[in-house]
Amino acid sequence: EINEMKAKLKKISLGVLAAALSVGLFTACSSDSGSSASSGSGSADTSAQADSQEERKDLEGVERPTSIKMMADTIMTKGNGIDDVLAKYKEITGIELVVEKPDHDVYYETLTKAFSSGDTPDVIEIGTTYYPNFADEGKLWDMLGAYEKSEAPVKSIIDENYIESLEIDGKLYGFPAQKGGGTVTYVRGDWMEEMGIENPKNYDEFIEMLRKFKERGEDIIPITAAGAMNSESPYNIFLREFYQDANPDFYKNSNSGRYVDGMTQPEMKDALQRLQDAHEEGLLDREIVTNDTSKARNKFFSGNVGCFNYWAGNWSVKIEEKLHKNVPEGFIKALTPIKEANYIERPSTAYSITDKAENKIGIYKFLIEFMHDGGEGQMLFTHGVEGIHWAKDGGKTVALPSRSNPDSLFDRAFFDPELSVTKFDDPISLDPRVRDSLDVLNKNSTLASLPYSTNHIEDLDKVNAVKKEIVNKILLGERTVDEGIEEYKSKVGDKAEAILDTLNG
Repeated sequence: EINEMKAKLKKISLGVLAAALSVGLFTACSSDSGSSASSGSGSADTSAQADSQEERKDLEGVERPTSIKMMADTIMTKGNGIDDVLAKYKEITGIELVVEKPDHDVYYETLTKAFSSGDTPDVIEIGTTYYPNFADEGKLWDMLGAYEKSEAPVKSIIDENYIESLEIDGKLYGFPAQKGGGTVTYVRGDWMEEMGIENPKNYDEFIEMLRKFKERGEDIIPITAAGAMNSESPYNIFLREFYQDANPDFYKNSNSGRYVDGMTQPEMKDALQRLQDAHEEGLLDREIVTNDTSKARNKFFSGNVGCFNYWAGNWSVKIEEKLHKNVPEGFIKALTPIKEANYIERPSTAYSITDKAENKIGIYKFLIEFMHDGGEGQMLFTHGVEGIHWAKDGGKTVALPSRSNPDSLFDRAFFDPELSVTKFDDPISLDPRVRDSLDVLNKNSTLASLPYSTNHIEDLDKVNAVKKEIVNKILLGERTVDEGIEEYKSKVGDKAEAILDTLNG
């Protein structure tokens, strides 16, 4: 029966599944889990699954959880068929995965309340802004030992850089759900072709390109952005050509090994001068300091903007399709960065097992590793259920229309396919525009380090608010660079020094 099951599973055409069977990934349900209606294209042989499950349990010696409670933010919605994914997971593993998805705007408020009330989830999705704080508070389980001792395929297919990026003082409090993503500078490729402009190689050539865009008409905005300074870390992820090596955050100096206030460093002063000069010349959006992401996107969609720094990947398709509604012949290009600047990739969002969870090892083996197995599990948590979210068409695997928007194809379940942290041989091809923008990012980006824990830092929000205020004043020409930095020091210099004292301990 086990051989019969393996033959059936091979038909899924997910290359590493056979390896998963041999080393103990837990991908079948046990006989005591009860029956469950299949959400996919067919039902598996339950007796074969039970035998195979026992075989894998013997190999790993880990108890299978009966249920796992999870809270997540950026996953698919109920309207798009999350219940089908959860049913399929139970069919495969015998485990009931119960997922709560609060509204995005109140996700962390809801998560904090869950911890304080004692109704703590077993697994949580947590972004890098909050991850260090939750780890510092003892809310998360250190899974480094489980990861290092595991013999599952994930060890051989994952990019170790993303594991290391989530380590804090030699401990791993979360597993990288997917890459954190990064931004690239999108430019009107049709304008570049019309005007004979090549990819600018340095800052001077970039500014010259913006000047040529400005000559197209009075209503043209050469470059826009969602504000002059990002509202969360990394604060310098947008406007990369202007920030270059400057970072307004508190960061650890690579030479001294001690934290410095980036706002007062020489490279930040140079960046502020570049921003002010470009704004004075009319190259930067006049409303940039009041823009949010929606306003900046809409301006680019209108067809009057030349450059816009935004997320690589699926957004490349969305941006171009929105642009086509106003400029049918328009197209976008992801610029290779100028020599003075690189793009920035955020640290990964983490899937963390909470300190209150029972059978932490079982949750890690049966859920976290299963999600990242490079095969059946990753296919489920990336693309959903066969026959509902994807199908095979003439030997080709294709996404099916989204339930919530039948005019669009289903794009993700729990993970974005283009942001996999493993060597996942995805059977569904990426749109060439997605692939091209990611190629530019991956070849020309630096992975940002985790933010520091702010649990023991006072007045950080106030200091950051003043930083943003000063950046805006300087950009608008209301202060010279030196005047702005002096005003910053006079307003919050003592608080900034106290923060540095805390960080440098």
